Amino acid sequence: MKLVKTASIIVLCVLALAALGGCSPVNKVKRTLALNDIHIQAGIAEEKGDDQRAYELWTEYVDRRPQSVLAEYRLGMVETRLGLIDQAIGHLRIAHDLKPGNIIYLEALAEALAQGNRTDSLMKLLNETLNEGEEGTGYLRLARYAQRVGQMDEAREALLLAIIQNRGESPQPYLEMANFARTLNDQATEIKYLRNVLWFEQSNPAILSRLNDLGMIAGPSLAIKPGM
Repeated sequence: MKLVKTASIIVLCVLALAALGGCSPVNKVKRTLALNDIHIQAGIAEEKGDDQRAYELWTEYVDRRPQSVLAEYRLGMVETRLGLIDQAIGHLRIAHDLKPGNIIYLEALAEALAQGNRTDSLMKLLNETLNEGEEGTGYLRLARYAQRVGQMDEAREALLLAIIQNRGESPQPYLEMANFARTLNDQATEIKYLRNVLWFEQSNPAILSRLNDLGMIAGPSLAIKPGM
């Protein structure tokens, strides 16, 4: 009887030591090194254009270390390129949720939603993230994607709000509005906003060329101060 008890105690001790060994710093380092190797190999696969291999590696990495922001983003980008849009949206949304305000992650998610024809989700995302990025860029981002999915009234409204928020400090929203007007063949509006752009960049050859093509003659009075 004593022998049986002693044997049982020995077995329990061995199992306990094995369990402790599994959580040892050495094994943690080994696991970390293995993950780092997967990270490196996935990056190499992407550089080589081998998206299928990169997909397999990033998937393994995320499975072993979920909610790693960079890995979720990289996996989502690979999935987008492979046409796995539903999966891409899921991983890119996690990346953006973990790092709100990161415009790279936001743009990647918006692109995946656009490619997946998730118009309602796309517009909801863009409206909820208007304050992310530099001031005024949220409205320009909204306008760009609204135009892309055919919501022209929303695009126009977003551009007007971008102009109001800009307060005449940079030419970008005026140029975006001029470009938008051009897609609608609205020459009067295009000319108006190109002349605003010229206020900031009076020697811009591309703007001067566009105005010339629209029948405007270059001169000191061609540029118009925004708001006038």
